[in-house]
Amino acid sequence: MIKMIGVLLVIGSSTAIGLYFSTMTKGRVKDLKVLKKYIILLRGDIEYSSTPLPEAIEMLSRRSNDRFKEFFEKVASELRKLDGIPFTEIWDKGIRENMNEIFLTEPDKDLLRKLGDTLGFMDKDMQVKSIDLYLEQLELELAEAIKTEKEKTRLYNLLGVLCGIFITVVLI
Repeated sequence: MIKMIGVLLVIGSSTAIGLYFSTMTKGRVKDLKVLKKYIILLRGDIEYSSTPLPEAIEMLSRRSNDRFKEFFEKVASELRKLDGIPFTEIWDKGIRENMNEIFLTEPDKDLLRKLGDTLGFMDKDMQVKSIDLYLEQLELELAEAIKTEKEKTRLYNLLGVLCGIFITVVLI
């Protein structure tokens, strides 16, 4: 009886680990799509409305109602303080502190950091071009993530179950 409970626990836990990685893969695709939407909104505010960057980010924080809201609110509140801290530091701090619950990978966050490095000190046209470049890079990442999402999801689910079965066979 105890062996049976152990077998169920091992298989169940390894399956749960596989489901966790599967969920992370799906979540990354979803988060990349949402991020793309917000960056397009930011681009539109800067290019067509000629909104200054701090106001554009504050408007994004009011528009967002998902997991990116905390990030945009933090960046907007730091920009409102006018402490003389460079925008790149505020942006980077916002990514480090407020994007832990988001399924973006470190390379995704690095791309977002690079966007923050180029915003804030350039004129409107250069900011728009910088955002366009970021959107192209983001589109490539998103296409790759979508392409591999099904494969990785199935692989993680299957590996989770099979590893659990393998471990139980070895232990018994």
